[in-house]
Amino acid sequence: MDKSIAKGLGDKLYEKRKATALELQKLVTQCVIDGDYARVDKIIDELCRDYAYALHQPTARNAGLMGLAAAAIALGTNNVGRYLHHILPPVLACFGDQNDQVRFYACESLYNIAKIAKGEILVYFNEVFDVLCKISADTETSVRGAAELLDRLIKDIVAERASNYISVVNNDPKDMPPATKVDVVSGNVYREEHGQDDEQAFSLPKFIPLLSERIYAINPDTRVFLVDWLKVLLNTPELELISYLPSFLGGLFTFLGDSHKDVRTVTHELMDLLLQEVERISKLQDDLARKSISSEPKSDEDTPVKKNEGTLIAQKKKHLLDALGKLSTDSNEVASPSTIQTNNTIPVTGSIPTTPTEEEGAVTESTSIRDGEEYILGQDIHLNFPDIIEILVNNLGSSEYEVRLASLHWIESLMDLSSGDFIPYFSKILSLLLKLLGDSDNRISESAQIVNSKFMKLCANYDHNKNPNAIAYGSIVNSLTLQFFDSKVDAKIACLDWLLLIHKKAPNQIFEHNDSMFLTLLKSLSDNDTRLIEKALCLLNCLCVDSKDDYLKKFLGDLLNLLKNDPKLFKTRANYIMRQLCARLSAERIYKVLSSLLDSRDDIMFSKMMIQILSTNLMTANEVDSLRKKLRKGEDGMFFNTLFKWWCYNPVSVISLCLVSENYDLAYSVLQAYVNYDLGLSDLVQLDVLVQLLESPVFTRMRLQLLEQQKYPFLYKSLYGILMILPQSKAFDILNKRLSSITVWASQNAGSSNFYKSNRSSSNLSVGTESSQRSVSQSRHHYQELLDHFNKICSQASPNVNLGTLYEPTISILNGTVLEQDKNPLKQSIPNELEVTSFKESENYSVDGSSVLIKNEANRDMTRTSESFTN
Repeated sequence: MDKSIAKGLGDKLYEKRKATALELQKLVTQCVIDGDYARVDKIIDELCRDYAYALHQPTARNAGLMGLAAAAIALGTNNVGRYLHHILPPVLACFGDQNDQVRFYACESLYNIAKIAKGEILVYFNEVFDVLCKISADTETSVRGAAELLDRLIKDIVAERASNYISVVNNDPKDMPPATKVDVVSGNVYREEHGQDDEQAFSLPKFIPLLSERIYAINPDTRVFLVDWLKVLLNTPELELISYLPSFLGGLFTFLGDSHKDVRTVTHELMDLLLQEVERISKLQDDLARKSISSEPKSDEDTPVKKNEGTLIAQKKKHLLDALGKLSTDSNEVASPSTIQTNNTIPVTGSIPTTPTEEEGAVTESTSIRDGEEYILGQDIHLNFPDIIEILVNNLGSSEYEVRLASLHWIESLMDLSSGDFIPYFSKILSLLLKLLGDSDNRISESAQIVNSKFMKLCANYDHNKNPNAIAYGSIVNSLTLQFFDSKVDAKIACLDWLLLIHKKAPNQIFEHNDSMFLTLLKSLSDNDTRLIEKALCLLNCLCVDSKDDYLKKFLGDLLNLLKNDPKLFKTRANYIMRQLCARLSAERIYKVLSSLLDSRDDIMFSKMMIQILSTNLMTANEVDSLRKKLRKGEDGMFFNTLFKWWCYNPVSVISLCLVSENYDLAYSVLQAYVNYDLGLSDLVQLDVLVQLLESPVFTRMRLQLLEQQKYPFLYKSLYGILMILPQSKAFDILNKRLSSITVWASQNAGSSNFYKSNRSSSNLSVGTESSQRSVSQSRHHYQELLDHFNKICSQASPNVNLGTLYEPTISILNGTVLEQDKNPLKQSIPNELEVTSFKESENYSVDGSSVLIKNEANRDMTRTSESFTN
């Protein structure tokens, strides 16, 4: 540079520096005109070395920036590309200067350079983008304003040229051939092709790693800057940014958790655009795939030869009007050698192709692609759904509301596009999805319900036989059972729905996780929500139907342990659970397995309470009606014998069992043996309840049998025996009134000494010689065996176990109908003229100085009407 220019660039006054920069621009322009590129190289080197790289000298750096911009303008669009690798590095380095004025002039300088370079600046796009990303969060307002102008210019260049611009950089500008070439014969103008790289100036694959690094920026201004650039790249045709979606999608989800509303707003807009683009491309590719399958392949003979309108070898008319008119006879003549271009030229104007020659036709036929088909933008884009799904799953458990909601929205949409790619992520997705089912926000919970239903449909329709290991059912079961204990009711119900589905698809996987499955079922049965209990019982039914009694035995054993360790649960839910188990499974099976478990337990008090529940349900529950009829008909004597032995821990329940099964002789024998032992308060309470239950519709048949005293003498003895054991209370009056009502009729037949033989008398009784066909024991040995076992158990049991403190159901009877004391809606509508026999809260038993208040605990949910009881 001239000394005057060097001195003027370093002046402190901006106006003088600007005037000097104009002089420098004229100097460089003259050098270009003269072809003195060596001096241009020296000027640029001096500007970089002595000015732009002058650290700690802001004025010198400003002068260097202004001089480099002036040199770039002087070089012009055709020549600046050769010098950008020298001009840009010092300019970009000034963006990191501590002086805000230097940073401002760096923005100004780069703006002028980019405005001249245009598409050539795209070769250095990564470097430019990097400094723009940093300067977008600058603390100085003036610098940010200059950066916005520069950013806007770069965006315009990218939107206009990034998809198709190829950089043309020659080693020596003097050797640059002319841009066009004219055919001296035809007068047609052709564009000359120069030697150049095949790669475009803008490379998205090279830019994506930088974007992946910057996408996790924290500054809100930088985040807005990145979102705006992604919109530009997404809207630029043929760049195919969507194919790199996994590289930056995770960062966008972090933007949704930003505390600044404007960041979240622009991010939502961008993510909606991205999802729309994914849906468009996926549906486009599916449509093309269906068309290719449905279309029949054409034979080579039927495939027409496609004419290449852009052919390089063609005969043309000398005049444009002749070309647009009819073709002359000269169009079929052979082209002269002078009209054939062999230097890879492309016609610009006046190119009207004619029919190709045979050789040319062979070439065009072999190179034509998809004859007659139009290329649709996006049909060849590859969408990496597995990587996208992994990002969505990772953000599904975010603590931010908007991140969770956006993840659900994306998963819901992608399920319709590529549901099969979700199969490997089933276990992880469900563990997170089930938590969202009980989310406090309705939008998230509703969206989670939709996604969950789609996953269940996918799993239900999946052919497990094709690839048994595709869905990891074992890990899913573990995930569901672990998730169950920390979830809300809706999530727990969904867990059980999934377990039911997995049992249907792969039952072996369920049975391999018995321990966790038992915990899940037990937790469900202890819940207060009836929907959850119904689901748990349904699952238990499915598990037990296809399995042996060992499975049910293990579950019931765990259930008994749960009830024993949780007295509150035992009081409130035990009776309901037992009835539901009998309704879902076979009542006989439940009674057999459960009674065997009670017989083997060391806790006699708990066994007595559970036996009382089973006994009460046997007499009252509609779910056990089939078992009552079976016992009454005497169809399975061995089953009765088994229950009798297992229930001996609770003598009153044994008596009830005998009365239900109409084994009156055995009931009387049990009463006789029973009084040989001390009667506890709980025994009297149970007898009191039994007396009230005798007035229910279940025992209507028994009450009619009282009219046949000679035929059923042990029925009389049993009832009078109970009457004699009871203290004088309300229950005593009830039974005494019932027996007294037939005393007159019975006294008229008292003279007869020959009683009818009871259908239930065994072979050793002295009241008759005819053996009953429905007797529980068909021989003296069986009869005596039951009584011996009863005496053995009673002698071992501890007396005076206060059973009534835990389970003392209150039974009210209205005209033969058992009603619930606490919650029966009929209680309020009882007419005054009807007598209601029930225990009142003020009524006490006084036995040996002890008193007990009869109250309803375990039967709190037992509502019984007359329709609930059948004979």
